[in-house]
Amino acid sequence: MGKIFDIDSPLMHALSKLADVMWLNVLTLIFAIPLILEQLFFLGPVLFGEFELEVSFVLWAWLLGIIFSIPLGPALTGMHYVLLKIVRDEDSYVTKSFFKSFKENFKQGAILQIIQFAAAGILLLDYMLMKDNTGIYRYLVIAISLILYMVSLYIFPLLSKFVNTVRGTLKNAALMSVLALPKTVLMTLVSAVPVLILYFFDMKAIPLLILLGIAGPGFICALLYNETFKRFEPKEENLSEEEELDAAIRKIDDTEAEVIEKETESETTDTE
Repeated sequence: MGKIFDIDSPLMHALSKLADVMWLNVLTLIFAIPLILEQLFFLGPVLFGEFELEVSFVLWAWLLGIIFSIPLGPALTGMHYVLLKIVRDEDSYVTKSFFKSFKENFKQGAILQIIQFAAAGILLLDYMLMKDNTGIYRYLVIAISLILYMVSLYIFPLLSKFVNTVRGTLKNAALMSVLALPKTVLMTLVSAVPVLILYFFDMKAIPLLILLGIAGPGFICALLYNETFKRFEPKEENLSEEEELDAAIRKIDDTEAEVIEKETESETTDTE
């Protein structure tokens, strides 16, 4: 019985991962607070039944939301950077690794978040303006939204792992979503779970969402895209201890040879 609670037991290892994911969720949620408050300000009265949903409310929530959502992009990048390390059992400090990726990918993460939020707002407004239309256009908007959402699931994970341009990241996200289509569908379903929980349990679900609402589904998504990412990562050569030692010795010898050569050239110059 005691072995179950040993620090190296599978149970304690799983609980440690769960604690890391929960803390990571809180870190990410902190950078989502500006957007959440801004959206509640404009759409809160509609959600609580004080006003009917109008295009003007959504328009203002969207335009200002583009600005307030900027910190969320780098935060999601940092979250996926740490989640992939957790999935691969790579040692890392959650907070330090999160802010390392946040800082390194801030510019691209912010730009990608702006593009993503802007596109989502355009599609939502299109749907609202065409809600009374019985034609095929409404279904076309829904189909495009679903496709773009599946692509978006790979944007920040790719940014966290691979060095690329904004355009290259978007292109690779689209290719990845098609390449791993079965997993992409599962990722889409998993990412919708917090919305369903909130819908069915209302405000009672808030504590759970604060702890696992973003990083929880993200962890499962990382389990799904992990193997796909490995196919595109540069392979590292596994050297034995003897080979590593020989390589280190050769590096030292080369450095000493360069120093001696420079000293010889210097003495020759002084003699002349």
